[in-house]
Amino acid sequence: MIRVLLILSCPGRVGRQLAGEADIEVRYRTPETWSDVVTALEEFAPSVVVLDRDVLGTDGVTVAGDLVRAGRPPAVVLLAGAYHPGDVVLAAKAGVRGYVVDSGGGSPWPAVVRAVAAGGGWLAPVAVGELLDAFRTRVPHRPREPPRIPLTDRELSVLRLVAQGCSNLEVAAELGLSQSTVKTHVSRMLARLDLRSRTQLAAFARDLGIV
Repeated sequence: MIRVLLILSCPGRVGRQLAGEADIEVRYRTPETWSDVVTALEEFAPSVVVLDRDVLGTDGVTVAGDLVRAGRPPAVVLLAGAYHPGDVVLAAKAGVRGYVVDSGGGSPWPAVVRAVAAGGGWLAPVAVGELLDAFRTRVPHRPREPPRIPLTDRELSVLRLVAQGCSNLEVAAELGLSQSTVKTHVSRMLARLDLRSRTQLAAFARDLGIV
């Protein structure tokens, strides 16, 4: 059974749609204070709350956020008589599961209630574009790429051995190169990395975890 609490100034037309559904139990509350809302939640323990956009002298988004942050929160559906730009993004951030624009009673309330009670959502078509635009304008987070090392694979092999304290002769013997080739590699790495000595070259290798 889906328990639905209607916190609306005019709950009649929404309630009439829901009243005939075998899997939905409906209660109404037109609150005058926040205490009225809390009492209704405690007494009925609804799984869905349908909330006016304007309630208790403030905007429904604020009240919805308070409901969502409570213990064992219900799924909150915000009902607006007309669409207000900016509403849907704020509502989504507040944790609202549904946003319905309904001025003439044409919304399929049983479907709305079942969708949000099952963990889904319901969004008025007029609000879809704004929500998509908000996500498109967000800069996606990209993980920081590891620093690119401007060295060839052969130079990296030479660098590892130099960082381990090998002489040019030892590097040459290990890699099957001539000493002059090893010396050339070392000179090119120093120039490319703007370093002045083999000691600095070894420190560079250790800093980057090459050895």
